[in-house]
Amino acid sequence: MLTGFLGSGKTTLLNRILEDAKKHNRKPAILLNEVGDANVEGVLIDNDIPMSEMLGGCICCTSRGDLGLELVQLAREHEPDVIWIESTGVAQPLEIMDGVTEASLYAKLELKNVVTVVDGRLLLDKMRIGSGKTFKLMKEQIRVANVLVLNKIDLVAESDLSELQEALADWNPYARIVTTTRSELDTALLYAEYQSNQSEQMPRVSAHEHHHAHHHSAHDHVNVVTYFFKGTVHSEAFEQLLRGLPDEVYRAKGIVAFQDTASLFLFQYAYREIDFLRITPQKQVNNVAVFIGEGFSESELIERLEKIDTTAS
Repeated sequence: MLTGFLGSGKTTLLNRILEDAKKHNRKPAILLNEVGDANVEGVLIDNDIPMSEMLGGCICCTSRGDLGLELVQLAREHEPDVIWIESTGVAQPLEIMDGVTEASLYAKLELKNVVTVVDGRLLLDKMRIGSGKTFKLMKEQIRVANVLVLNKIDLVAESDLSELQEALADWNPYARIVTTTRSELDTALLYAEYQSNQSEQMPRVSAHEHHHAHHHSAHDHVNVVTYFFKGTVHSEAFEQLLRGLPDEVYRAKGIVAFQDTASLFLFQYAYREIDFLRITPQKQVNNVAVFIGEGFSESELIERLEKIDTTAS
């Protein structure tokens, strides 16, 4: 997912990513979000690249429910290697991450990298003021990233650049920081994490999403774990797992097939409240659990999931 405040350089970076994809024979797809009713930036993208447009609202709020369906449609119709989501500059990133994970209920898509583009000059100005909605949103966009692109460094003094880098490292000590002018960088940096972890060749989405069993991150910060069950699980064991989740897991959801009942269940977890709903899907769905949070151990959670999955199967 490409996020960052208005005018930070997201579209410029996206076009560099697409140019690089051609050179390396990657097959990307794009999901563009605009608050207005017209996609102005979409005309800059080649016609041969599959693209879905979500206009007239921010995908973190009014259009969030459609986001998963758009991603599934892109994945099924075009079978891309990667789907890049460029969110509008006023979007709340955690809400988008929540919306993206809806897609995993219907297709094997997994959230990968969150790339935040930061306007260095604008951030410096907001830091001088020290308050305001824009400053707060920029900090939230910075906090969720695992790659931070500090852009427009040609517009700040060297001493100010050091101050900006220190601020980014303070707000998000886990992210890789890349300094750029006009969003110019080696795009391999944006793929490095999931390529190093990749164990099978399947398509992926960036907000990134990846057709991959589950994701072992190089860090435990703001993260999303998507786990596709191999078999059924015992209902009591699964409920016990949910009740034992650390406070750092904010949300969880998915579809599970229990060993002790023939029905499928949709589950939701938020603010330590758990809800199960018996469902009869009219189309194929995945048995999957998605967890969103900050600072929890992905490896420990996956180990617990594998334990009840293996036991049940």
